[in-house]
Amino acid sequence: KKTLYILIICVNYAFSQSLTVDTEASLTIEKTGTLLVDGAFSNSGTVTLNSDSNDFSSLIVAGTSSGDITYNRYVNTVGTGQWDLIGTPVDGLAVTDFVSDNDGVIATNDPYSAVGIYDNLADSWSNYGSGFDWESSNFEMGRGYQMATTAGATMAFTGSVLTSDQTFEVVNNHDNGGRRWNLVSNP
Repeated sequence: KKTLYILIICVNYAFSQSLTVDTEASLTIEKTGTLLVDGAFSNSGTVTLNSDSNDFSSLIVAGTSSGDITYNRYVNTVGTGQWDLIGTPVDGLAVTDFVSDNDGVIATNDPYSAVGIYDNLADSWSNYGSGFDWESSNFEMGRGYQMATTAGATMAFTGSVLTSDQTFEVVNNHDNGGRRWNLVSNP
């Protein structure tokens, strides 16, 4: 005889010294929810954060973290002046996996997908499908990305929770024929 424990919580605001989500358990932080974990956060079950066009949930871990989470991050629709400039809310997520996992949601213009970076030396954008090196690596923490969906929807970001400060180099390429402008994010 096996005992199955399932934890299903919809968090609006909570504070915890430490938190463990066991296998077969799930934790959902709704779009207006915030969860602060002062100690260790461990997930071997399912942890999901939600958002919409106006509200974005938050998970802040001050201690250590293990296990992956999924952040269903709202991203605006493709169109003139409607793309979102965002950073990944999780660490360890390969760009190719993200594009594949969100197929049908990400706007496309064959062979390009609406996930891109800004190059301030060339003063240009490059979207996924252009063949640049960044497409075959993980999302870079602190880098800003442009993204758009087909009709304004959430896209799933799955990876680990950051627990340390992140840095991203800001470069002034004005004297090299480029721009001063850099696209950075707060992961």
